[in-house]
Amino acid sequence: MSYKSNKYSSKDDCDELQSLTEKLSQDLRKHIRQLNNYPILSDGWLEMAETFGRIATISDMESKLAASKDEGTLWETEEQALRFLLEDGKLNLCLRNLVDFKQQQRLSRAAGNLGPILDYALECDKFEKGIGVVLNNAWNHVEALQTTDLHTLVIHIAEVLQGSLQCQSIIQNLCTNGDIHQRQEILIFHYLGSVLKHLDDIKEERVMPLIREKRIFINSIIFLNLYFRDIPQANLMKATESLSLIVDTDDFKTFKDQYINGPSDARVMVEFKRNCLDKLLNEFEQRRKMRPLLDCIDRYRRVFKI
Repeated sequence: MSYKSNKYSSKDDCDELQSLTEKLSQDLRKHIRQLNNYPILSDGWLEMAETFGRIATISDMESKLAASKDEGTLWETEEQALRFLLEDGKLNLCLRNLVDFKQQQRLSRAAGNLGPILDYALECDKFEKGIGVVLNNAWNHVEALQTTDLHTLVIHIAEVLQGSLQCQSIIQNLCTNGDIHQRQEILIFHYLGSVLKHLDDIKEERVMPLIREKRIFINSIIFLNLYFRDIPQANLMKATESLSLIVDTDDFKTFKDQYINGPSDARVMVEFKRNCLDKLLNEFEQRRKMRPLLDCIDRYRRVFKI
């Protein structure tokens, strides 16, 4: 085959690849634009659960691309799925859908009536894990956080924590079966960490009073004390880093006695250090990230002579 033939063949291949890429992009955008606030387990909702599974797979792949790891903005990365989500104004819609689902799930668990959710267990898993991953990837970017309904997000984190403490046998089964790491009971710590890392951009007063009021700090520690044996270490590290970021805020330093209510909370913290932190402090970088939390626990241990 001649050089000229090879050149034309190569150009045709590139054109074909570009055409395929454009079609896939158009299909992705069409599915994102079809996202809506459907009644849970309705036909529209079940179809949306499948869509979130696909979007999550695409978003995860895009987030791993080299260009996505740069310090640039979301618009300068290869994360097309997340860009479409923000451009089409679907981010808070996703959050509301997630909140509605978890609220229904908690009510069903509390009533001992999981029938409808169990009947569609696979679809519910696709929904919770898919939408959870998509939102986690989105909130790694400050641009997404700046457009997020942060009040709703913090309330969601608090309610998921509270629900996990009220339905311990269900959460323990998920942990034992190795089916916890992509569920909200773990991903909320990633959401919390993303919010706290960007406090300078989103303003501390927008979230910290609510985090304090809802006792997210101490309830997180209670949760981790219960399930630390079955939580993957990477997720355990993320959770402890998020707690350390809370301790390092001006709000915590100003109202620390509202975050930690007396000796019972202090004992929970000391137990947490013994259960989790002492086992995670193998590297200097880990110890550095946890320093505010470690110092806080040691202080209250001395104050209450625990």
